[in-house]
Amino acid sequence: MATSVEGHYGNDGIVERIVGALTQAGHDMDNLDADVLAAADEFHIGGREGTMHVAAAINLGPGDRLLDVGCGIGGAARFLAHSTGASVIGVDLTPEFVNAAIQLSDLVGMGAQVDFEVGSATDLAFDDDSFDAVTMLHVGMNIENKVQMMSELGRVCRSKGVVVVYDVTLMSEHDLPYPMPWSATPEFSFPEPASAYEAAGTEAGLEHVSSSNHYDLALKFFNEPPATPPPVSLGHLMGPRMIEMRDNAAQAINEGLMSPVLMKFVAP
Repeated sequence: MATSVEGHYGNDGIVERIVGALTQAGHDMDNLDADVLAAADEFHIGGREGTMHVAAAINLGPGDRLLDVGCGIGGAARFLAHSTGASVIGVDLTPEFVNAAIQLSDLVGMGAQVDFEVGSATDLAFDDDSFDAVTMLHVGMNIENKVQMMSELGRVCRSKGVVVVYDVTLMSEHDLPYPMPWSATPEFSFPEPASAYEAAGTEAGLEHVSSSNHYDLALKFFNEPPATPPPVSLGHLMGPRMIEMRDNAAQAINEGLMSPVLMKFVAP
């Protein structure tokens, strides 16, 4: 399973493609703002706006520690570090993503605020109660055992700390079109209704505080492209195959088959 996920996301040349696009667009690579990466490094529905909803759900400040599980190339981790002042560690199963996250953080001058390492959401290499909050954005669709996943998120979070999950959830029993951004085939795809996450969190000992459906954000994200296209995009992250995956995701959203939901839990 882990190998299949790595194979889906892993590809070489991520940083080179991003740097090349930014250079071509005329950006000064010696004075680069992290925000210019947002359209490529926040690999979830809603992009930066989705990350802002996650930021609003946690209450962290300087001196706090945050773990971002399934960090991709580090966009959400960098934004959360910058907006809260907390120190952030991101973990991801895909080595190419982790390497890109480190390089891009150094490129935008944030290497001291964030750290990244290879790791699995179902077997986190951290002690109990290591973090003041834990976030996970668009990861659970790749994980079949939601109880094990939620148990690990809660285990590494301090008592009464917040666990925030922002994931693609099923809204219908109809089949999804594939390939999807998180999986080329149904075999390694495990999206579920938000209620399944809530039940898994409860079984793992977490207290479910709230869930908010962001379907309107998803409709906007897929159907209202920016008037001026950003210099980098998810195509620079995933390559040409991203076009078909994005089109299928847009179809599933427009047909009401799935929606991003933000779920907030408190660790025991």
